[in-house]
Amino acid sequence: MRDHAQLCEAFLARLFTDAKFRAGFLADPAQVGREFGLDEASLREFQHADGVGLELAARSYARKRSQSAHEH
Repeated sequence: MRDHAQLCEAFLARLFTDAKFRAGFLADPAQVGREFGLDEASLREFQHADGVGLELAARSYARKRSQSAHEH
């Protein structure tokens, strides 16, 4: 099993790269976090995520990935 930090990193990566997962999280953060395997302390932290900021970060990350793919 992955350690706590790895699990949180994987959760964030999924939030940034998977629009359907992100929409589910924004609709019900606790449920999505539990299904992913986050503990209660992590759930509390992630539940305070700014939805607008999360969407903006995801778009920015997608643009950077797209640009990087075109450069190689």
